[in-house]
Amino acid sequence: MKGLQIKSYEDKYHEQFKEISLNWLHAHNLYEKADDDLLDNPQKYLDKGGYIFLAHLEAKIIGTISLIPVNKNTFEILKLGVVNGYKGLGIGKKLMQICIDICIDKNIEIITLESSSKLESALKLYEKLGFKHVEVVDAHFESADVKMELKLK
Repeated sequence: MKGLQIKSYEDKYHEQFKEISLNWLHAHNLYEKADDDLLDNPQKYLDKGGYIFLAHLEAKIIGTISLIPVNKNTFEILKLGVVNGYKGLGIGKKLMQICIDICIDKNIEIITLESSSKLESALKLYEKLGFKHVEVVDAHFESADVKMELKLK
């Protein structure tokens, strides 16, 4: 997509980051109090070695994704979201690919994510990128009925 830029999170974008995530969470009835930890305190995750990326088109933020370390061999993807009107244009794929590339560069073995069976288009994207379904154990979110992993090694 011409003019699309993926940039690292900055505090000045906090409200947009939070709004994009809350919009899709509420639209699918997936919002939980547990979501507020990352959405209200992104710096906490960045300070632990995490990443948050924002998709910018012209002066508008149209997508977000978070990548946080679980342990020395595993990172987790959280809060992939694209604004309505921009879905289906490859923005989610670009955000995911940046996270995958970072994990490859850091010699991470596994990327994991939790999702909901309600998010069919997201699940199809994850599958196209090579993520495989695994058993859901100790999910962070009550609504997470899907867990997937991408083994990089």
